[in-house]
Amino acid sequence: MRILKALLVIPLTIITLLLLLIIIWAGWERTRDPLAALDRDAGLVSVLQDSAFQLDVTTAPRSYRQVVLTTERLGEITVSFSLPLEIPTGGLPLIVVLGGLEIGEANFEMIDDPGANIIAIYHYPYSPEYWYAATTISDIPLIRRAVLQVPAQVATLIEWAGTADWIDAERISVTGYSFGAMFLPALYHLAEGNNLRLGPGVIAYAGTDIGSLLHANLVDIQEPERTLLAWLAATAIFPLEPAAHLPHLSNEFLLINGTSDHQIPEESWRRLHQLTPEPRRVIILDAGHMHPRKPDLTRKLVNISRDWLLEKTAINR
Repeated sequence: MRILKALLVIPLTIITLLLLLIIIWAGWERTRDPLAALDRDAGLVSVLQDSAFQLDVTTAPRSYRQVVLTTERLGEITVSFSLPLEIPTGGLPLIVVLGGLEIGEANFEMIDDPGANIIAIYHYPYSPEYWYAATTISDIPLIRRAVLQVPAQVATLIEWAGTADWIDAERISVTGYSFGAMFLPALYHLAEGNNLRLGPGVIAYAGTDIGSLLHANLVDIQEPERTLLAWLAATAIFPLEPAAHLPHLSNEFLLINGTSDHQIPEESWRRLHQLTPEPRRVIILDAGHMHPRKPDLTRKLVNISRDWLLEKTAINR
């Protein structure tokens, strides 16, 4: 009997210790300064690759370049540029696009009228299948490491772009769509903390409370694993929580959401609207979540964003 009791005590002790460690870790992640967690110095930044590529699009003739920056502490930063064939002295406005997980050069096709502006599509520093296949707790460290460095990578990219003679450093804006929109509050907060000047921003199809967003999207996972995984993943990337950054922003934002969006709960996107300081503009579409299979909706969002940025003189026609 004593041996049986001893055998039962060992696993119970291990479980108790693990639960205690999780509680301590979660408490630290959810109470530490989110900006300090995201503010990562890139160190020395240099151009590893700058190459032209061809793209068969139906828009006005433009040139395309892929640039890979190498950094001491943030890994490689990859970005694709769409540029007018002629760039005047003083450079042109830059729009940095943070899109969904499937973002790539093909998305330039969605921009019907880029105008006299430079468009940059940022490539995330990890493979999208991390998110689609993240069905176990062991995937969380992969997501955490990559996701938490996105704001610092984009800030580093923008800082580098501001030194290029083909870019107007006074007119750099960021537009975020779906997955990419979730990074904008943290990015703009980080930029303010580092005196990095940014123009108006577009936050399309985002919300607050990362835990509820993950829970709404992990539809292939059964309960209670779904709730547990959503909570653990949200805790691991808690410094990105939009609600922690929005009240500190001073830029002007365009906020876009859809009434039939099943991936962003209404409570989540309405709270994002409430927390975003004035001046802001809110557009609520009678539409579902954006997706590559909905090119018409994507074009509509791009056109709405372009018209608003034009109104704010952040970009050229």
